[in-house]
Amino acid sequence: MVACLDRWRQLIVGCDDAGLQVQVQDIEAVSRMLHAVMLEAVAELDSRAIAATTGFGSTKRLLAGMLQLSATEAGTRVAHATQLASRRTLSGEALPPVLPNTAAGLAAGEIGVGQVRVIAETMAAIPASVSVEQREAAEADLARYARSFAPASLSKIGRHILAHLDQDGPKPREEPEPAAAAGELRLRERRDGRLGFEGFLEPEHGGAFRSLIEQFAAPRPASEGIPDPRTASQRNADALVEICGLARAAHDCPTTGGEPPHVSVTIDWETLRTGLGTATLDYGIHVSASEARRWACDAKIIPVVLGGASEPLDVGRAMRTIPLSLRRALVARDRGCAFPGCDRSPGLCQAHHCRHWADGGDTSIDNCVLLCETHHRHVHCTGWEILIRPGYVEFIPPAILDPDRIPLRNPLRC
Repeated sequence: MVACLDRWRQLIVGCDDAGLQVQVQDIEAVSRMLHAVMLEAVAELDSRAIAATTGFGSTKRLLAGMLQLSATEAGTRVAHATQLASRRTLSGEALPPVLPNTAAGLAAGEIGVGQVRVIAETMAAIPASVSVEQREAAEADLARYARSFAPASLSKIGRHILAHLDQDGPKPREEPEPAAAAGELRLRERRDGRLGFEGFLEPEHGGAFRSLIEQFAAPRPASEGIPDPRTASQRNADALVEICGLARAAHDCPTTGGEPPHVSVTIDWETLRTGLGTATLDYGIHVSASEARRWACDAKIIPVVLGGASEPLDVGRAMRTIPLSLRRALVARDRGCAFPGCDRSPGLCQAHHCRHWADGGDTSIDNCVLLCETHHRHVHCTGWEILIRPGYVEFIPPAILDPDRIPLRNPLRC
């Protein structure tokens, strides 16, 4: 095997451009064939119950431990082996794979692992009321299309096939079924304190969610002529945060103890004033003091006086740093996010203190400006200066963006 691979490496180095393209295609085909053999081996592991006899409990856990795979990848391989590997009856008689056309395409090197994943997911989504003949025809069509289409396109073809199968759906039941869930969402706290999540939405909800995310995730330039530095994934995350902010501000948002959903940040005064140190969130997660300062620009503040043993001696009343009257004045002047080139409306904006109130800055129209979530964070982190002029706001970019530091206005607000 090693000698064969060394020979292949030599062929890659010595061939011309056209030959290199052929080599890449051949290597991919062999890789797919080997994956088919891997699935056969996994199916054999499973059929012999080796995981149970070795104390792993399941083939998924055994694979993860043997090959240093994630639990998700190991589970996927076991699932694909169940569907694509050959089978035997209890008497030892050979049976074809559950997805025979897909298995044949993978074994021939004509279908990739990504296409296999799409076909398996599509077949699993076919309703139980669909006939065996229709199910077999759908699998054959998917395997045929998989030879010509990448996974993303094949997924769309799969949805098209699903839409035309069993269009009338199952016969209605006399008793009403419980309302179906919109999908699944799993949250997990990562070791670095970040929140991880995964899941899916059913098609009718996924379309609405996707269009909303795409609308909020449109690129916003750092300044005129300078593109948005965020990746598409980062823009999507920022869009989700903005949508959550809108939901919290909605009048019919669910409340707890009379309060809409909120995040409590605990930070001592000296840390807030200097911006050095950390603050603590509700779930025990720590954030930097600079991040807490950004949140404190426009928030409810509850002062707590602590004794020597950190016991609360006095708890003050919640105070809003930006009163409603001032916010109305900011809306009248800024008409939305004032950052150059941003078109976010006032309802999507927070009030930013140019000089933080913890540093002695006034909570006044001469020291505050409306910024959207993205540009609020951008201003706090990247060194932009803000000048409040009579009736408008100017932004001075950091020297790394503009050595001349020429003040900019938002032309959409002029």
